[in-house]
Amino acid sequence: MLASSPNQGTALCTSPLPSPSKSRRRPVPLRLQSLGIDPSLLVGKVLTKLSRSLKHPTLTLDFSDNTTFQILVDGYDPVHRGLPKELEMDSSLEQLLTTGQAHVEWTIKNCALITLTDKAFESREREQRWDQNHTGVAFRFFEDQMWHCVWATLTDHDRGTCVFRSYDDVYIDQLHRSPRKLRAHVPDSPIDLR
Repeated sequence: MLASSPNQGTALCTSPLPSPSKSRRRPVPLRLQSLGIDPSLLVGKVLTKLSRSLKHPTLTLDFSDNTTFQILVDGYDPVHRGLPKELEMDSSLEQLLTTGQAHVEWTIKNCALITLTDKAFESREREQRWDQNHTGVAFRFFEDQMWHCVWATLTDHDRGTCVFRSYDDVYIDQLHRSPRKLRAHVPDSPIDLR
């Protein structure tokens, strides 16, 4: 994986990225209208919980100010899923989420969309490889000073062997949760309304 900054080599996103004090432009999205929020809105927020969905390529970020944001895959439709999409991340985040969620008290120091370049491939009839540019989310916490990165992959398997691997853009959006409505429980009702 290559990040769009110099001196990165093929290291994961845990390598230092350019100084966040410099003005940073958002990568040009592949779609005409960009999705989600400006990632810099998360700077200064205290992350209290990370949750990885078991059913969808989504990472949920809960903050101490009772706001919730999600890292989502551009174009993912839960009804028409198409090729399996998955969120991937640097090894330190991956280890933290081995149980699916983690409780932390980390303050976001920097957060940005970055352009990554990876080798995609298809090996059905004849093998093809190409460079695939895609957008990832990179963030750093005051507590560990490491850059962490989340990106999306699309894969297809034939008899247990990966025959196609490509990448897709991710973005951050706020999750607006509606207050849970209290439902009346009628003891003699044959239907449980809870």
